[in-house]
Amino acid sequence: MIDKFLYLISEGFRSLWRAKLAGFATVTAIGISTSFIGFGALIGQDISDLLQLARSQYRLEVFFSPLITDNEANQLVQKIAQIPGVRKSTLVTKQEAAEIFEEEFGENIFELLDENPLPSSCIVKLVTNGYEPLDVQPIIRKIEKIEHVDEVRHQGRLVSTIEKYYQGFFIIMTGVAIVVLLGTVILISNTIRLSIYARRDLIDILKLVGATNQFIRFPFVIEGIVEGMFGAILASAFIYGFVRATNYFLNLFTHYNIHWDFQIVAIMICVITTFSTLGSHRAVRRFLT
Repeated sequence: MIDKFLYLISEGFRSLWRAKLAGFATVTAIGISTSFIGFGALIGQDISDLLQLARSQYRLEVFFSPLITDNEANQLVQKIAQIPGVRKSTLVTKQEAAEIFEEEFGENIFELLDENPLPSSCIVKLVTNGYEPLDVQPIIRKIEKIEHVDEVRHQGRLVSTIEKYYQGFFIIMTGVAIVVLLGTVILISNTIRLSIYARRDLIDILKLVGATNQFIRFPFVIEGIVEGMFGAILASAFIYGFVRATNYFLNLFTHYNIHWDFQIVAIMICVITTFSTLGSHRAVRRFLT
């Protein structure tokens, strides 16, 4: 049984070697096309990490009326902390506001005005829900309704812009991936079809001597799987080259680098191999009966 299984596998490799020109073209086409998917996945992962970092650093600055005391402001801070979606709220007293003013502008507010007109304020950090878009407007509206809240400042446009572009990039890459993977199925299927046509005389002889359909089909399925695996490995090499080249140019202008993630590449190899298997099964069931 094992000898039969090894024979069928070796026949799959020999079949690929016999049609090496078509096999080479198929492997190269798969490698080039799927490398863009993998490279896009790495970029998408880096953008996602950047988005998560932006969400974790996201904060609201709430300024209170200058007429209230720090104790009254602290009560408002506790009230803000109870709003759903707020992770943490921290009071900035009038004295701390004066110190921040001096650090940023190099001037002592008391020397300029003989008093401290700066209001108490609050730094609000929000709960981030994984990969879901961060909607801050409901929280801002609830804070603005609180008495003695004068102003709420936030960087919502920046985070919303990053999320908007990320979602657009994700949709485009998903569409491209679907098209390329379906193209892989068709490409493998056509390659196996040509291999079946080239060996039609041998197939007829095997049928005459009583070979089962499964016995005849198996080497062609192996051929498709091997082509997909080689194409995926070639794509991985292309992706690594893209990452190195891109990082070289990025380092000339920025400190940002695209990170090589072996897990994403491994998933890509498995997906390509799976679709190659589907393509080879499609061919042998359609053209080998």
